[in-house]
Amino acid sequence: MFRYEEPIFQKKRVLRIEMLEQLRDYPRNYLKLRYQGYSDGIICGCQITWDSGQLEIAPGILYHAGNLYFMEEPCRMECLSKDIMRYLKVQFMTQVREEGKIEGSTRIVLNEQKPDAACEMELCRFRLQEGARLRDTYESFEDYATGYDTVNRIHAPYASYGQATIWPAILKQFAQEILESRGQNVYDISFAMNVLANEGEIPAGCVNSYLKRRLGRKETGHGNYSMYMDLQEVLRQEQTGRTEQSGEKAKKRQVILW
Repeated sequence: MFRYEEPIFQKKRVLRIEMLEQLRDYPRNYLKLRYQGYSDGIICGCQITWDSGQLEIAPGILYHAGNLYFMEEPCRMECLSKDIMRYLKVQFMTQVREEGKIEGSTRIVLNEQKPDAACEMELCRFRLQEGARLRDTYESFEDYATGYDTVNRIHAPYASYGQATIWPAILKQFAQEILESRGQNVYDISFAMNVLANEGEIPAGCVNSYLKRRLGRKETGHGNYSMYMDLQEVLRQEQTGRTEQSGEKAKKRQVILW
């Protein structure tokens, strides 16, 4: 049955072991229930910035193999220009059992090897040219896939129910652009409003269901990059359709005037 119990701390009262155990167990139990059934991925945070040859990863939370990994302080590392694709990733170390605790640790690395899904999680990838700056801001949905001097987070997995999903900021950018296009497609409007209402946190299954309906496919590709390319195709179709529609209206006006 459901129950509620809260320890009360009073002056000159002895602390019981049970009271301390409640404080210890409540947040852990809540989080385990909250993310039960979720995929591995980024829960929140982990913003990435670059300045004067230094890469900084902001504090954040990762979910891996049923455990939450917290980083409470920024991590900084040297990152000089190197005209080759590099991957910023988290490596999960073997759990260590000590007296009274189990510890899971990680290390953040930057190299040219693609992440090993069995023990690594990608945070981003980029190709930084000589004399350029690595930027982490984007001008449009298409800009998220810029190949040079831009933090690419399309492939980074975000924890979601069932399977990892795409970065919420990317979905929010898509939603804003599809609504700004002033199209009348019901699927577009409904999906975009859901994205914005949920701050971009949409399960991969929901994104793929929308894409199958919208693009008229029985199946869609797998993974974040496939989702991103399909979303880009939706925007392209919408923008092309609006251009063609405007052209047809202009021709009709010309005939009437003549």
